[in-house]
Amino acid sequence: MHTTVLLRETVESLNLKPGMTVIDATLGGGGHSLLAMEKIGETGILVGIDLDQIALDEFEEKIKSVRDGRIKNNSKGPKVHLVKDNFINLRQILKDLKIDKVDGIIADLGWRLDQVKNKKYGMSFQIDAPLDMRLGQEGTRTAYHVVNSWKEESLVDIFFRYGEEPSARKIAKRIIESRKEKKIETTKELETIVIGNATSRRGINPATKVFQALRITVNNELENLEVFLKEAMGVLNNEGRVAVISFHSLEDRIVKKFFRANTGGCICPKEFPICVCNQKKNLKIITQKPIRPSEKELKENTRSRSAKLRVAEKVSIN
Repeated sequence: MHTTVLLRETVESLNLKPGMTVIDATLGGGGHSLLAMEKIGETGILVGIDLDQIALDEFEEKIKSVRDGRIKNNSKGPKVHLVKDNFINLRQILKDLKIDKVDGIIADLGWRLDQVKNKKYGMSFQIDAPLDMRLGQEGTRTAYHVVNSWKEESLVDIFFRYGEEPSARKIAKRIIESRKEKKIETTKELETIVIGNATSRRGINPATKVFQALRITVNNELENLEVFLKEAMGVLNNEGRVAVISFHSLEDRIVKKFFRANTGGCICPKEFPICVCNQKKNLKIITQKPIRPSEKELKENTRSRSAKLRVAEKVSIN
C-alpha cells in the first residue's frame, strides 16, 4: 500500500483556505489531494493531474467514497477535475478547464509504490518484469530500447550524469557485450549485469543508481521538472505557493536553483553600471532549508528517508 510522504507538512505549507483552487500536479495515490480537499472546502477547486490512468481511476473511487460520507452529513466537498496529462502542460490544462490562476500547486516527484511493484511498468529490480519504465505507458522510448540500442558513450553519460554511478563506463561496456549475445529483456537480467560491475555500497543494491538513471532518461524527468517549474510560475496567483517533494539530489538541485534564481532579482555582473538582465524577483522562499520527514515518519515509512520538501510563494507584482 502506498504511503503519502510528508503529507501534512506539504499541505499545511500551502496555507490553503476555503474557496481556493489547488493543483496536485502528480496525483499518484492522492493523499495530498484528499487533505487539500478538506482545506479548500465546498467552494474550492482541485485539479489532479497524472500520466497514469490507473492512478486517476483509483483516486476517483476514493473521492466517491469520501463524497458518499459527506452527503450523509449534508456536505458536498470541492469541485474536482481529474486530468490524464503531463504536468509540463499546466497552462494548457487550466486553459481547457477555463481556470485562469491557482492558489497552490503540489508536485510529489516520487513513484507510486503500486507502480514499482506492478510488472506492467517494469521499473524495479525487485520484481522480474520486461524492461519498460514508462510512467504513462505511452511513447516509444522504453528502458529496453535504451539498454539494447543506445551507444556505449550514451549509456556512460546517463549512468554517470543521472545515476551518479562511478562505475558507469564499466557497466555500459558490459551491457554492450551482453546484448551482442542476447537482448537484455528483463529487469532481473539487467540487475545481474549491473551487480557484477557496479560499485558496491553498504545497504544499497548496486543496481539502484543505474535503474534511477534509466527511469529519469525514459521519462525525461529532469527536463520536465524544469519546464513544470516555469509553468507553475505562470499559473500561480500572487501569494500562491508551490510545494515540491524531491527524492534525489538531481531533482532537489533543480528545484533549489530555480527558487533561488527567482528570488534574487538582478543577476547582472557587479561591474555593470545598470541592469540589463531585467530579472524580476518573482518568488519568496518559504523553506530556507528543505523539510525532511520526522523520526516518526521515517520509522513508519522507510521509503521517505530521501524526501525533501521545498516551498516558495509567488511575490505580488505591483
